Amino acid sequence: MAGDGERTLSEDRLRGVLDLFERLRERPPWRWRERLRPLLLLLGPARATSQAAELLKSRCEDERAPVSHIAADTPATDVAGVLREAKRELSQPSSRGRGEPPLRFPMLEMALWLRDLRDIRRAGDRPPPRGASSAERENHRLVRRLTHPPVGDNENARRRELNRVIRRRGRDVLRDLEEPPSRSAAFLSFLEQIAPLGVAVVALVSAGTAAAIDLATAVFAAVVGLAFVAVQIVARTRGWYGVYRYGWFLRQPYVDRDSTGFLGFALGVFDPRPVEPDDHGEQLDLLLVAAFLEDLRRNYRRDYRRAAWARVRYPVLILEHLPAGHPGVQLIELIERVRADSQAGEGLPGFDPLVVVAGVDPATPAEDGPAAPSGGRLLDRIAQAVRVDMASGEPQSVVAARGLWDRYAREQRRVGALGSRRELRVDISRDPGGDLPPVRPVRRRPRLAHPALPWIAMFAVAAASITVISVQVVRYCSAFEIARTGNGECVGITDGSFRFGVDSGGRNNDNRLNKVLDEIEELNDHVMESGKPYATVVYLGPVTADPSIKNHRIDLLAGVQGELIGLAIAQRRFNDSAEGDDLRLRVLVANAGARFRYAVRVAEQIRERALEDRSIVAVIGFEQSRRQTQEAIRLLAKSALPLVGTANSYDGTALLDGDAGFSPYYFRLASPNSRTARHAAYWARNGHLGGGKAENAVVIYNDQPDDLYSENLATGFAEAFGRRRVRMRPYNNSGELDKAVREACQDQPDLFYYAGRSDEFRSFINVLELSCPRRPLVMADDEIAKYVSDNATEIGRKNTFDLYFTPLAAREAWTWRWIGDQAPQTFYSDYDPAVREMTDENNKGQQPSITRAAVAYDAATLVATVASKVFWQEKALPSAGSVFAALNDPDHDVLRNGASGVIRFTSRGTGHQVADKPVLLATIQPDGTTEVKQVCGRLVAGEQGKADCPA
Repeated sequence: MAGDGERTLSEDRLRGVLDLFERLRERPPWRWRERLRPLLLLLGPARATSQAAELLKSRCEDERAPVSHIAADTPATDVAGVLREAKRELSQPSSRGRGEPPLRFPMLEMALWLRDLRDIRRAGDRPPPRGASSAERENHRLVRRLTHPPVGDNENARRRELNRVIRRRGRDVLRDLEEPPSRSAAFLSFLEQIAPLGVAVVALVSAGTAAAIDLATAVFAAVVGLAFVAVQIVARTRGWYGVYRYGWFLRQPYVDRDSTGFLGFALGVFDPRPVEPDDHGEQLDLLLVAAFLEDLRRNYRRDYRRAAWARVRYPVLILEHLPAGHPGVQLIELIERVRADSQAGEGLPGFDPLVVVAGVDPATPAEDGPAAPSGGRLLDRIAQAVRVDMASGEPQSVVAARGLWDRYAREQRRVGALGSRRELRVDISRDPGGDLPPVRPVRRRPRLAHPALPWIAMFAVAAASITVISVQVVRYCSAFEIARTGNGECVGITDGSFRFGVDSGGRNNDNRLNKVLDEIEELNDHVMESGKPYATVVYLGPVTADPSIKNHRIDLLAGVQGELIGLAIAQRRFNDSAEGDDLRLRVLVANAGARFRYAVRVAEQIRERALEDRSIVAVIGFEQSRRQTQEAIRLLAKSALPLVGTANSYDGTALLDGDAGFSPYYFRLASPNSRTARHAAYWARNGHLGGGKAENAVVIYNDQPDDLYSENLATGFAEAFGRRRVRMRPYNNSGELDKAVREACQDQPDLFYYAGRSDEFRSFINVLELSCPRRPLVMADDEIAKYVSDNATEIGRKNTFDLYFTPLAAREAWTWRWIGDQAPQTFYSDYDPAVREMTDENNKGQQPSITRAAVAYDAATLVATVASKVFWQEKALPSAGSVFAALNDPDHDVLRNGASGVIRFTSRGTGHQVADKPVLLATIQPDGTTEVKQVCGRLVAGEQGKADCPA
């Protein structure tokens, strides 16, 4: 109990010293406030200074702050020994907070090692002393190998051997060399420095890339970034990295060096020459001190390392009591010399965080031995060593005056770094004689420097980035141009490499399209790899089935499948016929979604793509007459792109707002609804539908506001057939369709004219077969060709109703009856082999629409033909403008031998229709085949068979 009371009394008595000590070792929160700390001298007898030193050390250890206590009777006999002991104590667990990495001294370790080698070398070829450690024995063996290399290769052998050992030590630069070697310890030690920041940056870059570019690039950026982080972590454990850090020695002025890098420097320190007086001892001591201060500076450097910011206490070196011969006296002198050299030298750091506290008896003489009156005191010697020298005020000559300002500026910088004084003296033997204020509160570690914070921040950033990327995965199906819609469809533009039909439920709706997309991709690759000139057309169509259709067998993709096959046949034929530098054709596929729901969105992508890719000369497709299709056409027309419609038959397609008429850029291949309806009504009224003349009819049509086709066709038929003989039965959903058919069958008409969509045609005929008392007669337009392609065999086999329709094209029209001896269209001879090649054998029941294949073939062929003609006429790559100009010329046939007939466009005033476009009347035979009954229009350029057609 008496001891505790004495210690408490001592703390109270030294409260002022403790307050000063706390101010000295407290690290300012801001970099610009950091300054070199002055030397704290505790003046008093040995017992008092030892007690004060022990108190300061205990205070540091209680806080787990870095401290080294060098006792007065330390076994160290030189500066190297004191630095070795200081390094050891500053690296102890008691000198760092829990969870914090220790202070590391790689520069000092290397300098001490080189000095040890030098000392062994200068001691001669002596065996290691008894009881030497394994490290000392290894050093003796290395010196022996360096001083006695193989004969004939002295210098090279010496360098190779030293280089090998230095690289090994460089590999261990991140750990304490006095511990057992452990590369994993080095790995884990520096993981905190690299991993949190590196992973966070990679996560941010990946998320930003996913949002701004595409997922593939984001994944690539993440892989590259994480690989870079991993390389950085692993590199810390490699020898070359440690040797690279040793380059600091080459910038020091204390030891001679040659031009061979650090290896030459190490050989210069080792100096393997005949034994001679060691005239570099003091320079080596300066190097050791400089390395010690450099290591401390790096440990406290404010950079991206969290641990450096978490250190709120400067390291303290406490010299308990300094007699005249103590190596600590020389250490203080060398520390101040190195600091002064750092201020004077260019490019050398001017700050280190070391705080030195030394106990000195004022009566101690400056040197060992009997104290002479003129010998001076140790206190004065130390004061002289740490003094801030300033220039005298003596006047300068007129010549030397020019250097006064530079000298003044240097002194200002020196005072700014070292302070106006370099020592603080405290006489601890005096009684304070009164109460003292409490000791300055201890600054706590910043919360932002908590060891867990970088990892928390890393995981938070990574989680946020993963969330962003996950959103992009949900939002985008693949590349940035392939977006995922709310109903699970993938819409955008592809060269055939992407499969659109994987919906939100994981169902692949486009497996029947995979092979034809593969073919288009392969053809495109050949074009790009050839290096030949090419033109690009973009196909815009509904490449995915409606996700609401649960039965995969009725996905009604026969139309788009046929159009894609027609495109592929046209592209292959055109490119195969190209020779030398002839123009090639490239095809891009743009999915507008089922029922063209996202046509405007994708049209904007096409427009932006066309601005970047000037090879795009036209857009083809637009097969469905819907409001969204109309808006997409108007949007694309603003880019002056030629637009070629395949099956779009709405009378007002491409009509502009107001009285501007039709867009000049849109060209239609399909016969307008009014013309087709007029032919259908004529054939029905005149008995060409397999029975007597139809005297009345019920028209079934879809009246949804977005559907421009159905009501337009229904109205056209009613007008041509006769309004008084027609009952109009609109529907908006399947329930209304069923009701309309049942009610119509109660007073069964001579003819059911179906002007609805192919999506509902199965429901229509199912109710029709069950509700009508007599065998019904059904007539429809080309829209149901998609249904017929997949179900022709079933329709013929059941034979429960008579079906007639007006396809846009038909293979059966190219028979002797209609074209006589003229050559048939070669497209149809290529079609069957192409279908076998581009369709899946597992989907034999689902066949592509040959009608849609024919019109898509014509669209692609006429654009390619016109582009090739422009290419040879202008001797330059065709542009959208030049292709439009050629298409807009009404004086010649654009395509004399089209699969759907001869193609010559009329003027803009009629909407660029095909002049005398063939209108066909076809029916399904009991064996499932198609028979063409009538062909009205210009199918071939020459004579063709007679048909009964309206005037």
